[in-house]
Amino acid sequence: MDLKKQLRMVRRWDVVIVLTLMLASFLPLGVFTYAQAQVKDAELIAVISADGEQLAEFTLAEDRKTEEYVFTDEHGHENTIIRDGLKVYMSDANCSDQLCVRKGEIDAAGETIVCLPNHLLVEIEPSQPDADVETELDIIS
Repeated sequence: MDLKKQLRMVRRWDVVIVLTLMLASFLPLGVFTYAQAQVKDAELIAVISADGEQLAEFTLAEDRKTEEYVFTDEHGHENTIIRDGLKVYMSDANCSDQLCVRKGEIDAAGETIVCLPNHLLVEIEPSQPDADVETELDIIS
């Protein structure tokens, strides 16, 4: 089949549909970029929860202070979470895989540290209810 026959098979609406789908594929990028821009101005908090129950929270601030929270449950699971200025990290855990410790520091809205063996979650969220992007992102995804 030569090129002229192939070009005759392509209709005008085929081109319109393909171009529309290509442009629509960039829509999620625009939505997520807009959502992150809204969160940049909000004050951030690190929420620590286990089995869906909120245990503690740190306000992330450029105050050069270090705060520590030690999580211990009835099964002997223990995790140490540190807030150092605008960053949060898990410094120690007695779980076998140590993925939560190796995750390193988190400092942006939506980032998480998860310790599955100990059922612990550290998540950074905006403190202002009107900047709650997480809910919007869950609806989109």
